[in-house]
Amino acid sequence: MTNTGVYAAAKKAFASLGPKCENWMEKIVAMGADGAAVNLGHRGGVIALLQAEIGSFIVPFHCMPNRLELGMLSVQREVSMIGQVYDLLNLIWKTYHLSPKSMRELKALGAEIGVTVNAPSGVKGTRWLPHVSRSLSTFLKPGKNGNSSGQFTAVYMHRDHLAGASANAEIAGRAKKVKVSMEDGTFVAFCHFLSDLFSSISNFSLQLQKKYVILPQAVSGIESLLATIEAMAASPKPDGKLSEFLAAMKKQRQQRGGEPGTGTFKYQCFNVFSHDSWPDNRLELLNHGVEEVNFLLQHFSTVLDRNGCSKEKAKEEFQLMKMTINTSFKDKNYLGLWQVMTTKEPYCSDFANILHLVKITLVLPIYSAVCERGFSSVNRIKSDVRASLHTDTVEDLIHISVEGPQLEDYDARQDVKQWFSQGKRSRRPNYMSWPLE
Repeated sequence: MTNTGVYAAAKKAFASLGPKCENWMEKIVAMGADGAAVNLGHRGGVIALLQAEIGSFIVPFHCMPNRLELGMLSVQREVSMIGQVYDLLNLIWKTYHLSPKSMRELKALGAEIGVTVNAPSGVKGTRWLPHVSRSLSTFLKPGKNGNSSGQFTAVYMHRDHLAGASANAEIAGRAKKVKVSMEDGTFVAFCHFLSDLFSSISNFSLQLQKKYVILPQAVSGIESLLATIEAMAASPKPDGKLSEFLAAMKKQRQQRGGEPGTGTFKYQCFNVFSHDSWPDNRLELLNHGVEEVNFLLQHFSTVLDRNGCSKEKAKEEFQLMKMTINTSFKDKNYLGLWQVMTTKEPYCSDFANILHLVKITLVLPIYSAVCERGFSSVNRIKSDVRASLHTDTVEDLIHISVEGPQLEDYDARQDVKQWFSQGKRSRRPNYMSWPLE
């Protein structure tokens, strides 16, 4: 509709109200509308027509909730991570809104882990910030009775399932994209921050949308909102989503740090052999790691006794070894230091007992990437055109792929010669016009 059409429709609407509004043009002092040019355009908008007919004193008001929304959209363009959060929430909504099967699976998964799953709400195409805030709150909804598993956990587990099991490439791709984002700690923390931020902004937006709000209230609300946002920069909102997230992270750190006698303490104890973290003061160095070494000697007593380790001598050797390393080997890196200690005389003899614990530290399986590489090798080797390979052959090819030499270092002549001479059937390298060379 054009500006003249809107203006004519407004006049017609006032005329339909009867005699009580026939003099509305004498009472009007302002006009409120969204920011469309047809309404608030200074040259050809409805406000321009109104001012031309009634007077230039008519004050144009851009709808404040709409302007707040447009301001947040501008921030979204400047802060790319906000756009990533919008995209993530939209992908989640799209999956479960368009696929009842996926929604049933999500609810069934939530029931298994004790989470009441709510239907995700969309953010793209909606205008008011409360919708975004509601979508984030649903996405980050915690479990009941302090349960650490919430809707976030249920969504992540389901996306992980879809990424690996879905036969639809588009669904699997969306699931993988969401899964990768949800595994990013910085991104998750930012989602919690946005939840707190949008909660404050959306509350203000709802206040602006009340029927009888007046300008002083709106101005006061803006000042209060700005103060709240500035306070968030210094400290998270009390009892907010970011506070919950930081509290959970702190709790996880405390649990992972562990106390003496707990299951996690033994992992922390191995840090005692990291000489970079040893104190420089000799008195502090003498006391450093004593409790941890005692714990490890007790924890691995069965293995140490079986290999002839004296626990009492190990405690004495640990003190001497610390002083030796602090005096002569402080500049060596971790691997270089223990390579010297475990292979060179007189160190490997003088510290024979305590080095049992060092060797245990050196062989701890701290990663499982080799397993993941094995799975990737299986996908490369056993393809659709090589589906009938024998199990032993597949295992040999996986071993070559994971542990074998680099292609540029491999000399195939000996293997080709063996292939020619030890086959049960005669070899026909020239069959079907194979190359002679």
